[in-house]
Formats: sequence, C-alpha cells, structure tokens
Amino acid sequence: EGEEDSGVPRKKMAKQLTGKREDTPLHSAVRRGNKDQVVEILTKTKESELNELLGKQNQSGETALYVAAEYGHVEIVKEMINRYDLALVEIKARNGFDAFHIAAKQGDLDVLK
Repeated sequence: EGEEDSGVPRKKMAKQLTGKREDTPLHSAVRRGNKDQVVEILTKTKESELNELLGKQNQSGETALYVAAEYGHVEIVKEMINRYDLALVEIKARNGFDAFHIAAKQGDLDVLK
C-alpha cells in the first residue's frame, strides 16, 4: 500500500541519503531554506533518533546545522538548536570548520546569537 515503495519503510526515508553530496532529506530542506519541511522532519523523527539525524554528515562532512549556518538560515538554526544536543554543534566538516566557525566566517552574527 505504498508503505514500502523501495523496500524501505517510510519512517526510514529521513535517514536515506540523497544526491551526489549524500545529503539527507533534512540537509536538502535546510539547503532550500524550507523551514516548514525542516520542522516537519524534526517533529516526525523519534526523539531517540533525533541526535543521529542531526549529527548525520554528508560527503563533505557537513551536518544540517552546518548547512543552515553556512546559508544564513537564522530561523532554521533556532529550530534545530532547540532540539539539538549542543555537543553535536562542534562536529567539524572536512574543511575543519563547525557550524559556529562557518557562521562567523560568513559574518552572520544573527546565526551566532
């Protein structure tokens, strides 16, 4: 009944990687600046799986929070920080920067606040 289109139950779809960057659907929603979709993904993810999803790195080692900071999506950063284990903020991408570094590098003081 559509529950297992690709042999993967729908609830697991958020974990699948998409695109050549190996972004998760959360990365992709963040990259597009789609706050509603980000909130929907975070809300539908079980609390026990939330840190794993938020800590998931793409091929460049970027977390979704890193991408939000890089793109200056302040409202999305706030949504994610509210649900985030702050230790995950310090996950560094392959370039050696974490979400705070990239926000500072971009000169985005609103994200840093």
